[in-house]
Amino acid sequence: MATPAPEPTTDRSFGTAVVETRDLTVTYGSFTAVDRVSIGVDRGEIYGLLGPNGAGKTSIIRALTTIVPVAAGSATIAGHPLGDAMAVRASIGVLPESNGYPGSQTGRSYLRFYAQLFGLGRREAEHRAEQLMGQLGLGDNHSRIATFSRGMRQRLGLARALVNRPTVLFLDEPTLGLDPAGQEDILNRLTQTAVEDGTCVILCSHLLDEVERVCDRVAIMDRGRIVAKGTVDQVIATSGVLGFGKIRVSPDDVAAADTALRAAPSATSIRFDNTRPGDVNFQLGTDVGTRSELLRCLLDAGVEVRAIDLQGARLSDAFLALTDNGTDPGRNGGSP
Repeated sequence: MATPAPEPTTDRSFGTAVVETRDLTVTYGSFTAVDRVSIGVDRGEIYGLLGPNGAGKTSIIRALTTIVPVAAGSATIAGHPLGDAMAVRASIGVLPESNGYPGSQTGRSYLRFYAQLFGLGRREAEHRAEQLMGQLGLGDNHSRIATFSRGMRQRLGLARALVNRPTVLFLDEPTLGLDPAGQEDILNRLTQTAVEDGTCVILCSHLLDEVERVCDRVAIMDRGRIVAKGTVDQVIATSGVLGFGKIRVSPDDVAAADTALRAAPSATSIRFDNTRPGDVNFQLGTDVGTRSELLRCLLDAGVEVRAIDLQGARLSDAFLALTDNGTDPGRNGGSP
C-alpha cells in the first residue's frame, strides 16, 4: 500500500460544483470513518467513489444525504448546506446498496407514492411512475413487489431514486443482481441521465471495469481518506502501476527489437521468451501516447512486428496498489 500523503488536489475548482465538500469528517464515537475529505463534482458528471470495505464510502453518502451528522468540515448539495436537510433531500435521489421494499405494493403504486411525497399531483404522479417503469425496463408489470427478482427490485430502486428528477443522484452498487445485459442497460441509462438531464451522479461500485467505462472522474478512499482522485488515467499514473506489452518479431530481428525498445522511454524490464524465439515481453509506461511511441520506435528501426499486445494498467491495478484491499485484519473493527 502507498504511504498516506496529504489529500490529492486534482479535483476541479470549488465554487462551481454541485456537490462540494471541504474537510468533511464523520465520526462514530471515537472512530473516524471519514477524515477531512474534500471533493467537488460538477453537474452532468459521473463521479466514482471507490474503496475497499470499511474505507468510508458509505459514511460519506450517509453524511451527504443528511442521514448522519458531520463532525467537522462542511458540504453543500446543489447549493444547499447540509444543515438545510429538507432542501438537500428535495434535490437528491438515493439508491442504497440494501433497500427495503413493501412487498404488497405494485411497482407503479410504489413509485406513485414517492412521486406524491415530492409534491406531484395524483395524475402527474401516475404519469411519472408509468414513464419510469418503461424507462427502467419494468414495462407493463403489474405484479406485487414481493414477486420481483433481485434485478427487478434494483431497477425499481433506481426508478424511485429518479422520481423527483434529482440534481444529484447517489448510487451504491446500482447494477447489483443484474445480468450482463441488465448491467449494460442501467449504465447506458445513467450516462443518458447525466448527459441529457445534467444530473450529477455519485457512484459507489466494486465493479471497477464498470466504473472505468462510465465515470468522468474517480476518487479512491482507504481508511477514511482519499488516496488518489482525478480522471482514471490520472489515478493510474498516481498509483505508479505499469501496463505490459508483448510483441512477436522474426528471430532475426530480436537484436534490432531489443535496441529499439531500450531506446523507447515507455518500455522497461525487457525480457525475451526463450521458449518461443522472437517473443519479447516488457513493462509499459502510463503516459498517454506510449503505445504509439513504442510502435514508432520499432518501425523506425526496420523491425517487422508480426504480433503485438499492449495493455495499459487498469483501474483495478491502481486500486490494489493504493489500498490495503482488506488485508489488514483490524480494518473492519470500526463502522464503515
